[in-house]
Amino acid sequence: IAKSGAKFDEYLMDYNLNTTQPMNLVFFSDRILHLSRLSRLTTQPRGNALLVGVGGSGRQSLVRLAAGMWGFSCQSIEITRTYDVVAFHDDLKRFMFEAVEKPVVFLFSDTQIVKESFLEDINNVLNTGEVPNLFDDNDQGQIINSMRPICQAAGLPLTKVALYSYFVKRVRANSHLSICMSPLGEAFRTRLRNFPSLVNNCTIDYFAAWPEEALRSVAKNTLDTIDMGADEVKEGIVQMCGRIHQSVEHASVRYLDEQDCEAA
Repeated sequence: IAKSGAKFDEYLMDYNLNTTQPMNLVFFSDRILHLSRLSRLTTQPRGNALLVGVGGSGRQSLVRLAAGMWGFSCQSIEITRTYDVVAFHDDLKRFMFEAVEKPVVFLFSDTQIVKESFLEDINNVLNTGEVPNLFDDNDQGQIINSMRPICQAAGLPLTKVALYSYFVKRVRANSHLSICMSPLGEAFRTRLRNFPSLVNNCTIDYFAAWPEEALRSVAKNTLDTIDMGADEVKEGIVQMCGRIHQSVEHASVRYLDEQDCEAA
């Protein structure tokens, strides 16, 4: 684990040198295991991930780092006040056209679900590699023109059906969807029932609550730059940070149980 953490630190340093949004991550054992799973999925054809956990658990950061480790592009959508289905379809087209040429990671979160039809389109991409009626005549022409030399070099038929089928095949092979969802509330269960490809076509990775070791690692990394005199003082504060955080978690669970009992 320690050797893997040092290696991932190198990858993170390289990633931060090549991005305008650097990340500051601490690689404790749980995070190393999650990143290893994402790295494996990213390199597998049709490797898609459903990342289940609450906000702030580091799911999106690890997806971006896993993509950067292999030199893959990581695409996402930017929600604005006017973002609608048309804008989402334009983003899907951009993602699919790029996936024809090279592997691409598409990062999507449940906080970006402006309309439930977004998930229906994601479900279709996971299941068949395409979205019905997504491409208009101009897009179809672009697909045919771009795929003709590729199919000709591969000795494949040059009919429109064959060209489009090979386009979909390449998109499915090169696209890697990483979907981040929170398990809290009824919406998560309803969406899994309505869109089964989220389970059937994804590898599920559960992000549990951070253990005390992780909390201490983050505290130690934060306090390393602060001079506190004796090392024993700093170590004691690091230990206390972990215990305070966990005591708040336990108190929150106890408070919720008490409220549920009163409501019942």
